[in-house]
Amino acid sequence: MPRTSIRALSALAMLLVLPWPTLTYADADWRFGGDVRVGYLADWNDQRDGSSDSDDRARMRLRFRVASDAAKAWQLNVGVAGSFASDQDGVDFYLRRYRPNRTGVNAGDGTVDVFNLRYRHQASGTTLRLGRFATSFSLPIVPGKSLIRNDASNFNLGWTDGLYLHTPLNEGWGLHLIGQLNSRNGSGNTFRAPLDFGETRFRSSLFAGIEARQPWGPVTTRMLSLVWIPDALAKAGLKDNDRDDYVGVSAKLAAAWPLGDSGMRLVAAGELAHAFNTPSRETRGLPGPGSVGGNAWQASLNLFDWQPGHSFGAVYGQVQPGWLVSNDYRENDRLAEVRYLWQARHDTVVELRYRWRREIDPLIDAKRRRQNEDIYVRASYRF
Repeated sequence: MPRTSIRALSALAMLLVLPWPTLTYADADWRFGGDVRVGYLADWNDQRDGSSDSDDRARMRLRFRVASDAAKAWQLNVGVAGSFASDQDGVDFYLRRYRPNRTGVNAGDGTVDVFNLRYRHQASGTTLRLGRFATSFSLPIVPGKSLIRNDASNFNLGWTDGLYLHTPLNEGWGLHLIGQLNSRNGSGNTFRAPLDFGETRFRSSLFAGIEARQPWGPVTTRMLSLVWIPDALAKAGLKDNDRDDYVGVSAKLAAAWPLGDSGMRLVAAGELAHAFNTPSRETRGLPGPGSVGGNAWQASLNLFDWQPGHSFGAVYGQVQPGWLVSNDYRENDRLAEVRYLWQARHDTVVELRYRWRREIDPLIDAKRRRQNEDIYVRASYRF
C-alpha cells in the first residue's frame, strides 16, 4: 500500500478515537444505514472524428453510513462507498482528497466519502459540519439536475472537504456557506478544465447561497448562489502559469400546482447561471478570437403522482463553454432528458431515463459535433 494511503488511514484511525468534547460515544445511539443502486445502461455515440460506437454495462453503487444520535448537539457521521460496473478493470480503495478525474471516480473505486463532525444549535437550528460531506442543490424535479453543486449523482461518488454552515434567516430564508479545500491534484467534486489547482496559491473555494424554505404562493423553490474559486482559472491553458479567479452565480426557481384531489402535481422549474470570467476560445479548442460565453440554463416540466407513486419529468438545458462547475451538464453542450420514476415502496425507487446530448459549437478540426444518446433503468434501495 502506498505511504500516502497508510498515513491517511492512520490519521482516520486517530480521529475515530479522539475524545471529542461533549460527545460520549459509549452511550451514543448509533444509527446504521445506507443505500444500494443497481442498473443497466446503454449509450450510442457519434464522435468528433466521424466515427460512431455503442456500449452497454451493468452498474452498482453501494454506500454504508453510520452516525451518532442526531438529536444531540454534536453528531459524528462516517460513510464508505463504492462504484462498480460489469466492465471495470479492477478494484481500488483509497483515501485522498481528490477523485481520479475531473467529473467522478472510476468504476471499481471505493473510498470514505463521508467523515464529518456536525454541530447543531438547538434553539436556532444553525448547523455546522466540519470534515468530509456531500452537497446537493438540485432542482425539485424528476430528473433532479443542477448547474452547480451536485456532488454524487447517478452511480458516481463525490464529496466536499471543508466546512458547511447553514443558518436560518428571517421570513423562511436560509443561508448556506461552504468553504472547500482542494488538492493540488484535483477535488472531490466537479471542476472542468481549464480550472486547475496545481499552480494556485490557495486551492480553496467558496460557495454561498440564500434559499427560501417557505412557499410563496405556488412558488416552492427560490435560491440565489455564488461560487468563487480564487486563482484557479487558466484562461490561456493549463500549460500557462497565469491564473485568474473563477466567479459564477446561479438562480433557481420552481413552482407547483395541484391537479385534482388525488395528489397529482404539476411542477415547473428552471435555473440560470453565469460565469463572469471565462477562458479563451483558443483554450477551449474553438475557432475565433476572444473568450467563450459563460451562460447556462435549464428548464423542466414535471407531473408528480399522476398515479400514486408514479411521476414523469422532462428537462432541457444549454451550457456554454465557460460554465465549468456543473456535475450534470458538460460545458459547450445542450441536453434533453425525459425520466419516469416509480416510488415502489417508501425505501425503493425505480427510474427509467432517455437522454440526448450534443455539442453547441464544433471544435477546431472536428469533422462534426459530438453527439450522445443513452438510456438506463435503475433501482435504488435505502436501508
